[in-house]
Amino acid sequence: MTNHPAQFAFLLIAILSSPSAALPIIQQRLAPGQSRAGERASITTSERDSRALEAEAERARKRDPKEVMAEVNEDLRQLNELHGAIATHTVATNQTPAYGSIVGSTTEIKKRSTRLRTNLALPKGDSKEKFPDFKDAEQGELQPALSSLNELLESFLHNPIFSDAGEIDMQLAAKARHDLDSIIVLSEKVRKNAEKRSKLSAKTP
Repeated sequence: MTNHPAQFAFLLIAILSSPSAALPIIQQRLAPGQSRAGERASITTSERDSRALEAEAERARKRDPKEVMAEVNEDLRQLNELHGAIATHTVATNQTPAYGSIVGSTTEIKKRSTRLRTNLALPKGDSKEKFPDFKDAEQGELQPALSSLNELLESFLHNPIFSDAGEIDMQLAAKARHDLDSIIVLSEKVRKNAEKRSKLSAKTP
């Protein structure tokens, strides 16, 4: 991934200047005679998520767009470098993992991904979409978890939404959001796993 500022400018400007175009806002219209109680009952989880995303986009709009864009591009650059570091750890199978390095990388990955999620206010996809099961990432072997994190970073950083000009593809935007959510969760679990193993390794004679 290179030239993030040029590639990403169109997407960020669209989100900051017109969040209604960048977010899947679901509009509910009352049928004739429908009660207010019925209107309240019709509010879905998806709508609540959309309203929360609107609020995030509104907060982003109140900031200087140049400042937000600078943060986004910096975070993308850093994630690209961290992706390389994680990829290196996934192939280092014949030696003791560098736990300290893994802890540092995953801490930074979570930090950058969390800020990106806030600044981009990307839409969530189908609420029925299955979220990855990372139950073994915190307790099991590190290599599989690192490989999964590496794949998620690859998917997010190479999402065509960051390079294709023109109208924003909402499915790609939702995919980017799903990847970010997954990266945030998995990076924290891997961090805890590596930190725990680092402490055990230090106690071993």
